[in-house]
Amino acid sequence: MKARAGSGTPSATDPRPSVSPEGSAAPAPASRPWTSGEPRLYTFRQKPVFVLYNDFDPGLDEGIAERAVLETVEAVAQALASAGRAVERIPLAPPLSGALRTLESLPRGSTVLNLFEGFPDDPPSEVALAIGLRSLGLRATGCPPLALHLGLHKDVCKRHLQGFGLPTAPSRLFLRPAEARGELPFGFPVFLKPAAEDASHGIYAGNLVERPEDLEERLVPLLERFPGGILAEPFLPGREFNCSVVETREGPRVLPPSLVDYTSLPKGRPPVLTFEAKWREESEEYRGTPTLCPAPVEEEVRNRLERLALEAVEAVAFRGYARVDFREDAGGRPMILEVNPNPDLAPSAGLAKQAQAVGWTYGDLVLTILAAAEENPPWR
Repeated sequence: MKARAGSGTPSATDPRPSVSPEGSAAPAPASRPWTSGEPRLYTFRQKPVFVLYNDFDPGLDEGIAERAVLETVEAVAQALASAGRAVERIPLAPPLSGALRTLESLPRGSTVLNLFEGFPDDPPSEVALAIGLRSLGLRATGCPPLALHLGLHKDVCKRHLQGFGLPTAPSRLFLRPAEARGELPFGFPVFLKPAAEDASHGIYAGNLVERPEDLEERLVPLLERFPGGILAEPFLPGREFNCSVVETREGPRVLPPSLVDYTSLPKGRPPVLTFEAKWREESEEYRGTPTLCPAPVEEEVRNRLERLALEAVEAVAFRGYARVDFREDAGGRPMILEVNPNPDLAPSAGLAKQAQAVGWTYGDLVLTILAAAEENPPWR
């Protein structure tokens, strides 16, 4: 799940990223949508950054998550323009073949700031588009196809992390409701989540199942909505954290972890960051789940979270930026819930808050991510 808004406290002692905007450059041209096939001539300093993102469909169910991307696009464009960079916006709509043809119209070697999150009801299109970016020789920000694939397929990622000796909770993947008959090896209560979705789609309070006899009934509507499978995990009762890692010139930089504070949730609501808690600002769940950054925890806990976050993103071969979500088990041990490549880049999201906690501005964060794509070797 992608963390969202909360307040961070900057630290004056931590260094800013070594990114210097093109301060002496002439003001960047106003950003505008890219028109495929339109001839463009650029000087070196005018070479644009192409921003890819989902074209918003207001008729979508749960479309609020997609609409939020437009706010991120505007913030990113402003940060780049302030640094003297030209911006071309490229909204992408289905089908995937059309989106790939749009990429083919871009000059080879162009820089692409990739905010695309996959088409609705087609999450794997996020990975397919990244494969297209790589095959066309475009320099894209963020994670390459393998990391995106592992981040999307949670059951596969869990096994991958376990192969590296990293702590994750046991789980079982359900493809049909009838598979739920019988006992689970890890007992109850369990929490259910789509195995191949992001942005908290399909995460509801009712996904917490207390009794074995209720499991099959709850799986029926979830599998109808998310036929790619539902993952069941033991519900971990401890604190919830997330910790981001950003690629810099000096190597991966682990940012301070955040704590999700559930103490203000209405009585009877499970301590879970649901879709409503993440996206619907008018909801009680949203107001009752602020994040605290830096997390008010013991130094030993913070160090362990940061070490595990770095090991997890390196295990999935991340590039650019990623976030790792944790929850403590009954013994207080942090277990990895998910690895999130290319998490929410909005100024109010968890990544930006954690960057602020080490003294980075939002512009510093965007330019650091951009520099990783422009200055480091392309995706392998």
